[in-house]
Amino acid sequence: MRVILSILFILIGIVAQAQDRLEPFRERTKEDGSCSVFYQQELWRLLNPNNAEWGVLRNIELMTEASLTYDAATHSLVFTEIDGILFGSVRDATTKRIDKGNFSSYKNRKGVKKNYKAPGTKSISLAIPDRMANKLKALWLAAVSTPAENNLKILAGVSWTYFVDGKKAKGQGEAKDWVRVPRLNTLANNLIKAVKKQDGDMLLRLEQEIDELYRLFINGQ
Repeated sequence: MRVILSILFILIGIVAQAQDRLEPFRERTKEDGSCSVFYQQELWRLLNPNNAEWGVLRNIELMTEASLTYDAATHSLVFTEIDGILFGSVRDATTKRIDKGNFSSYKNRKGVKKNYKAPGTKSISLAIPDRMANKLKALWLAAVSTPAENNLKILAGVSWTYFVDGKKAKGQGEAKDWVRVPRLNTLANNLIKAVKKQDGDMLLRLEQEIDELYRLFINGQ
């Protein structure tokens, strides 16, 4: 039993260390295939239409892609959601399905189909005090500036891509609040909930967590 507990504590330590920082964001290139490249381009075009200086994209595998961005003109957090599943539309526009018996494969087209139509988007916003907006941007800068390579995924299929002032970094999955990256992901999710519920009080209650996370990222550099 003692041996098992020791191994468990070691694994917990490895998880905590590996999830202590965001992962570098890798831009898709033609080597990834036209589907991957076009999907990434469309994702950013649709979910950051106002070219916000900071925010986060939430991508849940086989579910709706969404984002939370800051609109400096209206001093608001904006939640934007794609009305449908973008990847399916992009795949149909950039590849051709080939069925062979019980198996199917996809072959790249020479270009994007002319009749491709991007899914629509829907947005909702909530005003945020400038003090909190500045704190969130500072937190984003501290987090995105400290990426580290790791292959650990706590929960497959969920990714958060943080961006600020041209920098990008990814955070995978969600977990308990015992390491920085999962706490940052949970914070982003709670900010989204506040905007969707139009709950200004819920938004203000997150300020203490913003302050604590900022100190954790700054002190951990």
